[in-house]
Amino acid sequence: MKLNSKNLQERTDILYDAIVAGGGAGGLSAAIYLARYGLKCLVIEKGKGRSFWMQELRNYYGVPPTAPGRELQKHGMEMALHWGADYLRGYVEDVADRSDHLEVKVKVGKENSIYPVFKGKYLVAATGIIDILPKLDNMQNVYDYAGYTLHVCMICDGFDMWDQKAILIVQREPQIEAAFVLSWFTPYITVLTHGQCEVSPEMRAKLQEHGYPLIETPIARFLGENHHLQGVEFTDGSTIECTTGLINMGSIYHNHYLKGIPELTWE
Repeated sequence: MKLNSKNLQERTDILYDAIVAGGGAGGLSAAIYLARYGLKCLVIEKGKGRSFWMQELRNYYGVPPTAPGRELQKHGMEMALHWGADYLRGYVEDVADRSDHLEVKVKVGKENSIYPVFKGKYLVAATGIIDILPKLDNMQNVYDYAGYTLHVCMICDGFDMWDQKAILIVQREPQIEAAFVLSWFTPYITVLTHGQCEVSPEMRAKLQEHGYPLIETPIARFLGENHHLQGVEFTDGSTIECTTGLINMGSIYHNHYLKGIPELTWE
């Protein structure tokens, strides 16, 4: 059953066998199997997660290579509902351990929000991560290329960078190490720090040894058309040519709602 602010009260007294936080590929897969085992489960999805931003699923079998991630999510949601799962668009705020069950507090609605609490025997934490993107004055310029020719996962999309002129965007020196792995796919790599970090003499020497230029000037905008990257313009007016890129600036883990469970340990 698809829940919303008008009908969710029908489910607040139910003790679910499992509540799935996150409606991406992992969370929906879990929900489908839970439902097919005859278990009562609820999927809570905030929207616009990592898979939503993937514009072309070139490496996911069973779907056309040009299919966007949102189509995969839509199909997974429909399958989960078909097999009997409940589904709610909302934001998991907090999880409390009540000894014999868990209570999951959810924010529903951006305006005039309500905060229902659902009960479950188990919680599947599938809220995943979101990648940190370079901050530009015009963020739409980043979105025009992210998920198309500006990638965030070397394992997923390294093949699409094969022998192309690539940029590697970082914000901390250790992230530069990805350049020496990216070389599996292309030898044409330029490292951009976007003015975010200092680079040690040792790392500069290592980059020079491999022939990888280092540019520390902040990025002003990405250049290209129809989502195809053609270059980068920097704040000093200089430009470079490139046809693809990897953003390796780290990720934000969506796990704040688990902080209230004392048995968990955090690194």
